[in-house]
Amino acid sequence: MVERTPFLNFFTHLILFIGFVFCIAPFAIVAIAASHNLKDVNDVPMSLLPGSDFWVNMKTAWVTADYDGVEIKLGQLVQTLHRVTGEGTVYEPLVVAPAISVSVTPAAGVVPLTEKTLMVAAQVRSNVKGTAAGTVKLELPKGWTATPEQAEFSLAKDGDSVEVPFVVTPGKMAETAYSMTAVASYAGREYREGYQTVGYAGLLPANLYQPATYRARGVDVKVAEGMKVGYLPGTGDAVQASLENLGIHATTLTMDDVAGGRLFGYDVVVLGVRAYAAHPGLAAANGQLLKYAKNGGVVIVQYNLGQFDYGPYRYSLGNAEKVVDEKAPVQLLMPESPVLSWPNKITARDFDGWVEERGHGFMESWDPQYQAPLEMHDAEQDPQKGGLLVAKTGKGAYVYVALALYRELPEGVPGAYRLFANLLSLGKDKAAGAESK
Repeated sequence: MVERTPFLNFFTHLILFIGFVFCIAPFAIVAIAASHNLKDVNDVPMSLLPGSDFWVNMKTAWVTADYDGVEIKLGQLVQTLHRVTGEGTVYEPLVVAPAISVSVTPAAGVVPLTEKTLMVAAQVRSNVKGTAAGTVKLELPKGWTATPEQAEFSLAKDGDSVEVPFVVTPGKMAETAYSMTAVASYAGREYREGYQTVGYAGLLPANLYQPATYRARGVDVKVAEGMKVGYLPGTGDAVQASLENLGIHATTLTMDDVAGGRLFGYDVVVLGVRAYAAHPGLAAANGQLLKYAKNGGVVIVQYNLGQFDYGPYRYSLGNAEKVVDEKAPVQLLMPESPVLSWPNKITARDFDGWVEERGHGFMESWDPQYQAPLEMHDAEQDPQKGGLLVAKTGKGAYVYVALALYRELPEGVPGAYRLFANLLSLGKDKAAGAESK
């Protein structure tokens, strides 16, 4: 009989542990190698820390060949074949995606402090081979409620999607950040993110994943009451959708509306980003916009490039007039100008938190009839005043704005909303005591 002692117990367990390690070591090394790319695997010694290429490797097929005594490893991305009308056979990477993808629109915005309700929509998409039924809800800040509290969805097949709208009632609002997250439940699991396939023709597409979260910020922003806005879309901007945050339901205009002069009844007509490039016939119809402004309307033209001179008075685009530093200081040259003073008092603080740039497509020169209330510039750059030009014309007004509102509004930048609200309200007579909300 061998007497049990603490030493023998320790020694026995040590032998068992060493044996266990020797047994699982090959499997562990294979698993770690599967998480590295080929270059890292061939390094001597190979790192025993997990890598970040596991899922990429799972979608890649490898074969080992022998050529004249030299071992060669060949890899090929696993692809699927689709037949697309007009394009023929299309190969795309094999995608490993979650059963349910959920996203929210918009992804960011503002909530006026006086807002009673707002709309948030959740998009639910199925990757299930067959029927997928579940529920979706919003996780809200404390004191906020949503109607409905929870909604059911049923998608018949892979690729089907549905939009589920929610009416959100905020609690007590403050000038701070809030977030709302859409949560879809299916087959006992919760899903809180979605993806969008991105890429260009000729390039392998990839899925961009984002959390299903709506980022909002309470903002003290006012806009003239009862605004009727017409919007001619430009090249892929989301400004029109962002106007919903201000309670403005803009009407989408067509080129037929503009060319036919069917602009009566709108307080403001806004042209989307690079509208003159997006609509080749707009230059010929420009006279209708100027006529509308002279008769009392407000025309707001967002940035353009190239040969561009369609205002009521002469102006000229430069070749390098832009400010790419989103933190470049902004000077208010005319703080009492209506576009900077009513219904929102614009200060330097309204240019905090901008993203990517201040703007581009600034004017290089302009007629004295235009007012240029702002100045900004990059380091070692001449002062740039052509980012916002405002002119009276007849009974109305004409505005050229090269500031990157099309970037700032979808990102929920408060100052961009306050400034744009002023531009939209320009046609309302402040002295007459126009109501604002």
